[in-house]
Amino acid sequence: MTTKSNVTLKTLAVMKAFIDKQSVWGVNELARYLDCPASSLHRILKTLREENILQVLPETNKYTIGNEWARMSSVVNANFGIKAVAEPSLKRLAQELNQSVYLAIYQEQHQKLSFILGIHSSNALQYRLELGVLQAIHIGASGKAILSFLPDESINSILEQEQVSPQEREQIWAHIHEVREKGYSYTFSERKSESIGIGAPLFDATGSIVGSIICAIPLNLYQEELKESMIQNVVETAREISYHLGHKL
Repeated sequence: MTTKSNVTLKTLAVMKAFIDKQSVWGVNELARYLDCPASSLHRILKTLREENILQVLPETNKYTIGNEWARMSSVVNANFGIKAVAEPSLKRLAQELNQSVYLAIYQEQHQKLSFILGIHSSNALQYRLELGVLQAIHIGASGKAILSFLPDESINSILEQEQVSPQEREQIWAHIHEVREKGYSYTFSERKSESIGIGAPLFDATGSIVGSIICAIPLNLYQEELKESMIQNVVETAREISYHLGHKL
């Protein structure tokens, strides 16, 4: 490996440490974490500081993310949104499961969701959900995968807005506790009749819920013996997308 490529790899390792581990580092602490000499680390940090990728906190003399890094992150986020991040993973999932898969985003201002991407397999019998339309968030695997990870006060506000009966609220809250424990939602004939839905939540870099992915399966194509492997595929794909959105697993 050339010296140039070695420096590049070390620089990437430094930047990943600020993203994946913690946002503030002392030089010696970072050197121990990366298992590299403090002398070579100093040179990398100096370059990143000169480019304003990193900056030094005057009160502690430790390094943290600089304004240029924040600017670049904002540009990337604005031009390479959740749909672009999720699409390759969803295409693979649809192929593996041979079923339709969808990406839903949480529309906080409306307290609803909308599907913004659907990927279909070669299977002739598939459910198709309408894209770009606001839909209730308290029904279906797609909705409950989002609803379950909202603050309790937001959930109560949504259930009030949707005029959910006390009996149904009780059932929804039971499902919410189950989703929070298991990490996915599994529903039958809620948003689409005669269908099974498997949904998993998507989180951003702040740990906030931003949406969900769902696999929609016509009941006559559903195979109970494949349930666990399908759930695992959906959950792992959601975690992969969340990771690429900056979420720390």
